[in-house]
Amino acid sequence: MKKITLIVFAIIFLATPLLSFGQEETPANESTKTGKKISYVFINEYGTFMGGAIGFTGVFVNGISINKQDVVGIGVGYEVDTRSEQSIPIYVNYRHYFPGKRALKPLVNFAIGTRLSFWTDYGYRDPFNYYPISKSMVTPGLYATMAAGFRVKAFSFTSGFFMKSCDADFFGGVEVKVGFTF
Repeated sequence: MKKITLIVFAIIFLATPLLSFGQEETPANESTKTGKKISYVFINEYGTFMGGAIGFTGVFVNGISINKQDVVGIGVGYEVDTRSEQSIPIYVNYRHYFPGKRALKPLVNFAIGTRLSFWTDYGYRDPFNYYPISKSMVTPGLYATMAAGFRVKAFSFTSGFFMKSCDADFFGGVEVKVGFTF
């Protein structure tokens, strides 16, 4: 077994120069740029939303930027609203920056994922107790948003539409967020 491995290694080692024969070196004046540049991006935005519910939201996205135009990442947020006391959205985010010669870069943003909602239900009744008892509730739901806006250096502004759910109730509306991109 060891002899076969050694023979295969020797054949590959000796065949490498033959396979590279006829290839030219890159001239000094030719660009050697690679096709895509990938870098890390952190986005944080805060804002308000209204429609089926009124509330405040803060989102954080860890992602990768491809050629400084497309950002794909995983986001997590924190929301306080009138439907559920607190929510934690966890989602996949895609953001595209349109190219331009100016400092102001238009963008579109899409996100879809789940939303964990936490609230206290005061209408729960124990059969042995006359007074209502509070019960903590946790339910998963939908989190989706579609927004447009702009970025100026690190500052970003977006506004758009959302669709969320809380305990089998779906609601939508508009949202406005401001934040920073690092």
